Amino acid sequence: MSRGKKLLLGVAGLALAAGVVAAGLLVYSAGQLRVLKGQVVYANPEDGMRALIAKSYSGVNKVEIVHSGRELFDELCFVEAHVWATGRADGKGFSGREYDNPGSFFLRVEDGWVFVPEGRLPEVIAFGKWLFGLSG
Repeated sequence: MSRGKKLLLGVAGLALAAGVVAAGLLVYSAGQLRVLKGQVVYANPEDGMRALIAKSYSGVNKVEIVHSGRELFDELCFVEAHVWATGRADGKGFSGREYDNPGSFFLRVEDGWVFVPEGRLPEVIAFGKWLFGLSG
């Protein structure tokens, strides 16, 4: 086989692999956006974080948002807080500190912002939303 044919086959193989990856990204992102449509929508990521804290802690004395910023994409925000409370809903302690330090991702959808657990790969969903122009 000539070098030209080998090169052409190599390029065709790479194009096919890229197409498979893109299709997987599209299917995953679109599917996750459908699931997220059923979630509670918040006016902004900070309000979402405060709502999660209210559900996840007991005896909350003080909440301080220490970081709220866009992550790679304008439609993805990571919010970090300091929470002074008597306990966490899961029973875990605060690791020797007087406060806990939770952080969560929020994705912009049509009506506001929704919480996206890290296990759902928020960066991947945001990339697929951006790349394919998906609405959420």
